[in-house]
This record gives sequence, C-alpha cells and structure tokens, in this order.
Amino acid sequence: MVIVLGVFLPVAFTIGVAARKPVPEMAALPPGLVASSQKFTAMQWERADLFTKPPIQVRLLRESAGVGRFGVEFSATKDFVKPDLLVYWVAGNPNITNTLPGDAQLLGGFNPSVTLPLPPDPRPGSGVLVLYSLADQEVVEVSKPFALQKP
Repeated sequence: MVIVLGVFLPVAFTIGVAARKPVPEMAALPPGLVASSQKFTAMQWERADLFTKPPIQVRLLRESAGVGRFGVEFSATKDFVKPDLLVYWVAGNPNITNTLPGDAQLLGGFNPSVTLPLPPDPRPGSGVLVLYSLADQEVVEVSKPFALQKP
C-alpha cells in the first residue's frame, strides 16, 4: 500500500498542478475602484478636533481656490491601526451608533497618502465622516458635524 501511494500521489499531484485553471486577469479596474485623478490643491481648513478618540487630523481640500469639488485627507499617528478601515460621508447631523445609515456614501479606504473626494453635490449644510471597520463590522468613530466651508 505504501509503495502504491508513493507512486500514485506524486503523479496525481503533478497532474493536478498541470490541469489547474490560470489566475483570472482584469485589463482595467471598474471606474468606482480607480484612484481619483483629481488634484486637490487649495486647502480650506485643517482640524484635529473632529474625531475625539483616535488622534486623527483632517484636511478639507478643494480643486482650486473657491471652486471645484471638495476632498478630505487624513493623517494619523503610527499606532492608529484598524483592520480594513473605510471612510463614509453622511450628510446632516445623524445619530450613528453601531450601524451605518442607509444614506452613507463610501468615500474610500482610510489611507493617509490619498485624498478622498467628497460626493459631487453634497447637500448644503454640514455632514459627518464615519470610520467603519469592515473586518470587525463596526463603526469605529464618527466625526463631529462640520460644514464644507472655513470654520
């Protein structure tokens, strides 16, 4: 039995490796997953008081001074580590506890080196940023409400 397995298993392994399907490839990412090609050059404001628990600094940027879309950029300390952290925008002043509201708009993954564009036509008034851990399926932190203007 050992001799039969000694011959059969290497042959079966070789055939299995040779017969496996190739890794699927994608020519281009879908538009929603492509990194933003917009350049946000004008800084509206920079605040460190929007998030209370984690020490996160938020910068509100604009495509050019006074006009264009808004974008947010984050910077955090090196010890701020959360698994699969996503950033959402919620217009208004919602009461968010442990689940995301239905009108939350995904901005992208939390990455200090990337500026995340806000929705093209955010409603007038204020809104909040929500940090959501996809791995833990929980809201990590909700920012204080802020307006898309200089404070």
